[in-house]
Amino acid sequence: METLEEKPRRHYKLSTVLYCAGVSWGAAAYGYGASIIATTMGQPSFLHEMGLDTASNASSLLGAANALYFVGGLFGCVMVGLLADRYGRKKTILLGAIILLVASAILAGSTNIAVFIVFRLLSGIGGYMELVAVPLWVAEIVPPKDRGILSDISPIFINIGYVCASWVGVGFYYYKNVNAWRAPIALGCLPAIFCIVAVFFVPESPRYLLLRDRSEEAWKVVQNLHTWHGDETFARREFQQMNQQIELERSLPGGYLAMVRRPSYRKRVWMTVLLLFTLVSSGVLVINNYATITYGRLGYSPEDQLFLQAGWLVASWASNMVAPLWVDRMSRPTLMTIGLAGCCFSVIMEAAFVATYGDTHNKAGLGACAAFNFLFVFFYGGFLDGVTWWYTAEIFPTHLRAQGMTIGMFTYALTNIVWLQAAPTAFASIGWRYYLFFIVFTALGAVVVWFTFPDTLNRPLEEVAKLFGDDDLVAAYQDHGLVITSADDHKGTIENGTGEQPVVHEENVHHVEGEKA
Repeated sequence: METLEEKPRRHYKLSTVLYCAGVSWGAAAYGYGASIIATTMGQPSFLHEMGLDTASNASSLLGAANALYFVGGLFGCVMVGLLADRYGRKKTILLGAIILLVASAILAGSTNIAVFIVFRLLSGIGGYMELVAVPLWVAEIVPPKDRGILSDISPIFINIGYVCASWVGVGFYYYKNVNAWRAPIALGCLPAIFCIVAVFFVPESPRYLLLRDRSEEAWKVVQNLHTWHGDETFARREFQQMNQQIELERSLPGGYLAMVRRPSYRKRVWMTVLLLFTLVSSGVLVINNYATITYGRLGYSPEDQLFLQAGWLVASWASNMVAPLWVDRMSRPTLMTIGLAGCCFSVIMEAAFVATYGDTHNKAGLGACAAFNFLFVFFYGGFLDGVTWWYTAEIFPTHLRAQGMTIGMFTYALTNIVWLQAAPTAFASIGWRYYLFFIVFTALGAVVVWFTFPDTLNRPLEEVAKLFGDDDLVAAYQDHGLVITSADDHKGTIENGTGEQPVVHEENVHHVEGEKA
């Protein structure tokens, strides 16, 4: 009998990759919108148009424009939790892209800082809807053994947005016109448009379709995406397991209240909150959004600041591009621990060099500060930027996955507000010591992740509950090519793809603990 272990093969088509890439333009729209503010705030034409070059409260207004994006993100996260299970993953992604399109267009046409701030808030709503809904859709549509590689497409596109925003900002910095700042923001409409078009061609998540009792549509999606050269064996096993699991989960209570009533669900919640808090507390967005200011304090010219910032984002994208080489070869806790430890080391060294050479003209010392910024982004992009998004999606059951992702990204947005709002004052008052907060939280997070987070590598989403002690909530296991029923009220025989109907006993169930690789 052919088994998954005896004859490993790829269980996705080129169309799966293209669908993931198409929808991930929504992630790129988020990345562009989140990053373009960094170069916009450095544009003399923007500061003059908004009256910030003479305003006494210019720093506060710039801080508000930055922070309100993430306030909007809080609302965007909540909207996904409300909409994704009711109207579908696709429609939620579509709505987020439309909001981003409208917000980007009006931001580009803003005539005063009040309008700019209001629609920066709206941009945050749309951006975070994409940030939550896109990885949610991707995680639910890709096969388990390739989930890391395919899910990495989303963060790659986020960084495409970052890179494009930065280099567009560099290019328009040299365009001396009173409206030079408008075109870069307007270009943010393009990835939103690409996402809107793509949504009409991609399938809905089969797990969402099963939740809505649309099993025939769900099977067609799985059959189309996970059949390899006409062989439907894997697709049938996977769909059988999905279907059984959804049938079981339909009888379970859903919503946010259910997430605090069961201990295993509470564990998932605190893990999600801790992980996303630690991710932001590595200092990544403070480094990104205030990099030009930091480089300026280190003595670099305005042109050098922009090029260093743009180069940093290219390095981030490059790290994302090479990450698929190892994301499905290491356990999830190992990946995240390496990333957090590497980021922590980089920030320690950067803080040390800034403290020593920040007020000097020592070129070697100042260069080292910039170098450790780049080392930081290697660890962040290569080991954290992908796995944290899909790990959050992996650990929650289907009927709570949208709410779990919402909690994670809500934490992400809220933590960003805290660090970014504090950054201007902190850099002005305590300077390099601000990095000490990032060092402490990242170090603690690395320890907790390594010792307490289970590994979901290669495990079907329907079997992850086993890692949290919820054996009774796993309807079926895949073992040596079979879908094996585990719950007492689901015992029976399942087709194994050869036409046989084997009787499966409880002692045959294959349990694999989530040990670290």
